[in-house]
Amino acid sequence: MLSLYLCTFSLRLVAFFHSLDVERYGPHTQPRSLWPEDDPTIVSEGVFAIANVFSFARIIFLFQANPQLGPLQISLGCMLIDIGKFFFIFFLVITSFACGLNQLYYYYSSSTAVVGAVATTTASTLGLSSDAPVYWSAPRTAAGNVTMTADFENAFDP
Repeated sequence: MLSLYLCTFSLRLVAFFHSLDVERYGPHTQPRSLWPEDDPTIVSEGVFAIANVFSFARIIFLFQANPQLGPLQISLGCMLIDIGKFFFIFFLVITSFACGLNQLYYYYSSSTAVVGAVATTTASTLGLSSDAPVYWSAPRTAAGNVTMTADFENAFDP
């Protein structure tokens, strides 16, 4: 962990020396979005963030000796595992329903539908993003007309 902090310091030092040589490494006022990915300042900030996470993770060992926080840490760990299992099953079910909807509505993918004033293909609204209406309909926040189709002829219409 101390080595990560020393790495951060050394990368900051390298960035400082790079900033002194304007002809070789560019101007000082360049926007951050245009910096190269391996710029020493960006790398040092990432290493510093990882070192901070490791520093706070060392405190967890002290919780086990405390009579109030030890059982809380164990129950929190078990609860997080249960929540992870629930979300895995939840997204598995949602994805299966989205695949089913995609299979159900693939017939309409070659035609166009008018949404507002713009004509769009239903493949773009029902294709890869077909799990979005299913996901948002779980808490009943989706619009009711998400899966509406235009006037298509099918065997189920009377």
